[in-house]
Amino acid sequence: MIILLSSNKNILKQYIPPGSTVGFIPTASEPDDDRWYMEKDRKDLKQMGYELVSINIAQEPKSTILNKLNAIDALFVAGGNSFYLLQELQKKDLLKELVNFAHNKTYVGSSAGACIACPSIDYAEKLDDKSRAPHLHDCAAMNIVNFFILPHYGNKEKYTKLADEIESTYKNRHFIKLSNHQAIIVKSQTDYNVIETS
Repeated sequence: MIILLSSNKNILKQYIPPGSTVGFIPTASEPDDDRWYMEKDRKDLKQMGYELVSINIAQEPKSTILNKLNAIDALFVAGGNSFYLLQELQKKDLLKELVNFAHNKTYVGSSAGACIACPSIDYAEKLDDKSRAPHLHDCAAMNIVNFFILPHYGNKEKYTKLADEIESTYKNRHFIKLSNHQAIIVKSQTDYNVIETS
């Protein structure tokens, strides 16, 4: 099961039972001085009754991360800078492991965590500061969906305008503009539904 969000997590209660062990990856937020949005995700998930296991991609060895992935029921990849997140996943050679996890358990991607589910994040340069990921090899991402996500659409004029600009630049790509009150429920790479979350 793959669930892709901009920010609203209420939908998770329909797919992940309270009491489940959820891995929480805060890595994408690390370039920011103020990480309030990541801390809100962590707090909200705890209040929803999940047992959180922190997984720090940048700081933990790959063996520790793999052990944690094997032990959890679901994985929540929080938002932030998608380029930095992808860089750290590349450094630890973890993309394949995340793809396998998504096909066998429940992968939840929020904002940047949703963008890396796409075939590539090259389109996101207008949304995130790519210079925060100077060691990024390339922008090829998880490729578990066949579309490209533009998060926070309609939430702020800034994000809405940038999303429209990106869509007009990459005319041959299928984009989904995802508001903060929507989620994408993915059954397979080509079988998915966009639903309202509140």
